[in-house]
Amino acid sequence: MAFEDSFTALLRQYPDAVADKKKFTGLMKDTFPEQQKQVNLIKTVYDMGIADEMKKISEIDNPFAFRFVKRLMDEFGVSRANADWAVSVWCVCYGERQLGKNCEIPLSKAQTGAAPTIREETGSGKQYNDLFQFRAVSDGYGVCGFNGSNMRTLIFPNMYNGKPVTRILEGAFEGCEVQEAVMIDGITVIEDRAFQGCKHLKQVIFPGTLREIRAAAFSGCGELVTAAIPKSVELIGPYAFAGTALKQVSLPDGILFLGEGAFQDCQKLTGIQLPKRILEIPAGSFQGCISLKKMELPEGIQRIGKEAFAGCTNLIDLIIPWTVVMVDDDAFAGMNSGFCLICTQHSAAEQYARKHNVPFQIVL
Repeated sequence: MAFEDSFTALLRQYPDAVADKKKFTGLMKDTFPEQQKQVNLIKTVYDMGIADEMKKISEIDNPFAFRFVKRLMDEFGVSRANADWAVSVWCVCYGERQLGKNCEIPLSKAQTGAAPTIREETGSGKQYNDLFQFRAVSDGYGVCGFNGSNMRTLIFPNMYNGKPVTRILEGAFEGCEVQEAVMIDGITVIEDRAFQGCKHLKQVIFPGTLREIRAAAFSGCGELVTAAIPKSVELIGPYAFAGTALKQVSLPDGILFLGEGAFQDCQKLTGIQLPKRILEIPAGSFQGCISLKKMELPEGIQRIGKEAFAGCTNLIDLIIPWTVVMVDDDAFAGMNSGFCLICTQHSAAEQYARKHNVPFQIVL
């Protein structure tokens, strides 16, 4: 079923949801768990008050719709095609189908290359993208700051002065008040400390072009709960997500490098899926992840670094493959009394367990 039809069905099943922001947000996340970009666009238009304004008008015409398109473009940096689609979905699915309003706006197919259905109206204003600060880099431009007063949601552009925006530069948003960060395809690198210490950052939507998340990029973002890492990522730097509120992490198989302490002190992390090609669990990778309970390391890993799982006080079973040939000292320091290493006979894991008096179980 197309997104637009599913959205219409949601509105019909829960007609009062648009009056309750918390309920509406929850329903959108539950209904479209794999379509974060579309959900974010729809929610952004919702936060502008489009539903309330539609109730007050008799007809949904082009000037009404374009006002929201322009705001999406100017204030949030949304592309013309995406803005056209999001506003048209509200006009048709809610305004026409749910409220029964006369609507001259058809559903947009601009995302697939068709012309926008909402025509441009005359008038101009300051462009949202102009509020970002840029610096030239070898492959285009990098974002190094933001001059706007509203930093709750940042939607990053992918073009500036006719050249691609490819990076979010070192320390660009360190300690700022951003709550949501949306990155459009084109950005390939998030540099060191780009969002470090953003205490209110709750959600990051990464682009499908992202390759590197460098050292401490999101370290100390204590409210960050949503950050699905795309398949394109090859590198996650040291302490990249240390001290965040992530609950589940799935690392794509394309990752070739995982830095030390990458998920250190993620105290709400209950599960993590590791990539098949990674050779080492670096020092301190999951140190202090007190909500981890059970974990299986994929075959191919050769080394478990110092304090990699130290202080994971609720971790009970850890399955270690035969491919592991080195377990560094204190890799499992500070575990609880019920912790058990599940390993193969005569393996490095068994030797570690015997040397450090750690309970173990031999599997064939």
